[in-house]
Amino acid sequence: MSMHICTVEPNVYLHAQFYHFFFNFNDVIGRKRLPLGAWWCDVIMVLRLVLAVVCCCSLTFAQNEGTYTIVAPKVLRPSLDYHVSISLHGGAALTNLVVAIEGQQDGGGQVRNAQSATVEPNSTQVIKFQIGELGPGKYNLTARGSGGLTFVNTTELEYAEKSHSVFIQTDKAIYKPGHLVQFRVIVVNPQLKPSVVGSLDIFMTDGKGNRIKQWNRVFTKQGVFASELQLSDQPVLGDWNITAVVSGQSFSKHFQVAEYILPKFEVTIDLPTYLTFNESKMVASIKAKYTYGKPVKGNVTIAAYPQYRVSYIQPFFTEPVRKTVQIDGKVDVDFNLFKELKLVDDFERDIRFDVTVIEGLTERKQNTSSLLTLYKYKYKMELIKTSDSFKPGLKYTAFLKLAYQDNTPVQDANGVVIVKHGFSHNQDEYNRTEYPVPRNGILELSFYPPVDENVYTLGIETQYQDLVEWFSTINRAQSPSNSFIQVVLKTENPKVNEEISIQVNSTAPLDSYTYEVMGRGNLIVARTVQAGNQMQVSHAFRFQVTAAMAPVARVVVYYVRADGEIVADALNFDVEGTFQNFVEIQVAPDSVEPGKAVDIVVKAKPNSYVGILGVDQSVLLLKTGNDISRQDVLDEVKSYDSTRRPDFASWLPEVGGRSFWWPSSATAGEVFSNSGTVVLTNGYIQESMPFGDHAFTSGFAQKCHGDGSP
Repeated sequence: MSMHICTVEPNVYLHAQFYHFFFNFNDVIGRKRLPLGAWWCDVIMVLRLVLAVVCCCSLTFAQNEGTYTIVAPKVLRPSLDYHVSISLHGGAALTNLVVAIEGQQDGGGQVRNAQSATVEPNSTQVIKFQIGELGPGKYNLTARGSGGLTFVNTTELEYAEKSHSVFIQTDKAIYKPGHLVQFRVIVVNPQLKPSVVGSLDIFMTDGKGNRIKQWNRVFTKQGVFASELQLSDQPVLGDWNITAVVSGQSFSKHFQVAEYILPKFEVTIDLPTYLTFNESKMVASIKAKYTYGKPVKGNVTIAAYPQYRVSYIQPFFTEPVRKTVQIDGKVDVDFNLFKELKLVDDFERDIRFDVTVIEGLTERKQNTSSLLTLYKYKYKMELIKTSDSFKPGLKYTAFLKLAYQDNTPVQDANGVVIVKHGFSHNQDEYNRTEYPVPRNGILELSFYPPVDENVYTLGIETQYQDLVEWFSTINRAQSPSNSFIQVVLKTENPKVNEEISIQVNSTAPLDSYTYEVMGRGNLIVARTVQAGNQMQVSHAFRFQVTAAMAPVARVVVYYVRADGEIVADALNFDVEGTFQNFVEIQVAPDSVEPGKAVDIVVKAKPNSYVGILGVDQSVLLLKTGNDISRQDVLDEVKSYDSTRRPDFASWLPEVGGRSFWWPSSATAGEVFSNSGTVVLTNGYIQESMPFGDHAFTSGFAQKCHGDGSP
């Protein structure tokens, strides 16, 4: 049959499926006994298979001329630079390319921004687009090639309006009527530098949404605008908002206006970090002190009771256990929770403690609350997966975290952790390995999946003393040719302005490979590396870490097989150095009487804008949230990143210097999409998970395009 002209290896599977459906189709036509719907299903399947064969053959022919890959961020933002990498793999002639961002704005305007490049075979170029004020709309990335490779290809981009970060700071989180509200609006770009965006509009609304005051077309100084508003004696109470509008983007911060009395003293309660049902005796330490540090004398009442997540269950349980004692700055109260609360042994149960302190002289009250959890076991095991899929022929790494319920490492010099694993659902076939309990509580586990098409899952079971944990299975990654690569970070604690080393492992020798470095939603570096020794299956490259890669960077590495299949992997890692400035503050003296002067010394880089905030401690006891924290800034910078971050990524800093993880990418298509990129190519990128009988042929046919059409 004509199918034999296709030399792409995935056709072996496709070829067999085609014969199966071809003869089934002939039988249906011959007998004419099946319902019309079933007959059409077979017709459609045959047509899809024919399309897959045609696409497959086109890949073979394309390899004679070479393969192109064009990688770009999938999110387009106004007023920010946009970078696109163009790579040619194989071939012998130069290719001239015109890459354009084009589309239609929602307002009806047409947009076209084009850049040209001439790319040599087996090389990569990065072109930069300067994006202006686009506005919402539908935009495409379109590439046209001529010379060595002739093609037209296009893909849709996502438009995101956000291109600035705005932080709003108030001097307090709660105000009384008649108070003065002071605030700052700080406007920066994704690099945390003052953003020159022209004027901005700011307005303030009260608790009913009425606009109280507005500042129109105001300008920042070094990215900061500061102002104030005097509240009336009878304002609307509730949550007020300050809204800043920058280039059509709105940012808000709320504060509260209420009648209140400042607390004169603070109450805290110290509880054990955890308890178990078998060991539920405890001491609750209660402290009460005035804001100036002196102890409070009076009475304290403490109530303990189970807290349930479903409210309608609460009435079925007994009253809280209450105890009243005297306090002179500090007092300890004993409990036996299991006995006094008449608890039933369970997996875990939250116990709430409510504390009220009544000052002896004035009978002023101040209260606080805290939670304590009772567990069945005093220790726990968690599997920190570096990826949700394994790759046959390449090592899979996971970390087992053995800790007490408060996350402190288990210290057991003679203890043993039993790990069972297997690449099937039959636990009787699992391998058993015993490990000593590590001092830091983190046990590195290495698994070596066999190169076997019948292996689809990795099961892991662990045991420590009487605690046995069965973790969810890990599925295999997918490639029609069973070809895989794996990217490994070799440098511990990557920092800005330092070089890092990346290792690339593969299941087959490589002629060359291409890597892309992404950070803050943009493409920063892209290069093609010639492998040198083509018989090796392990290679390494280095690059300089820049500030644009912090706080989270990702490296996408891929190569193109001779049959046109693109094999890819990605690695995400944390980078130190998000803040390119520093600030140090010294206050003298530490204690001062009212009306006396206080010296404040601030150190930072020259020409820095310095903002100082001083707040009465008693106000912070009522309400916080008015300030800008370091974590607020980090979270804001991460918001530009369209990469998927798995849930387990937050655990990895505990592994000791190796803060990295692989995205949950089972296919090459997921590698690129989870890395926040789009790809234009005449090669083949596996998109679907071929676990069903026909999933492979469907996924293959959908991606075999080189001209923008399916």
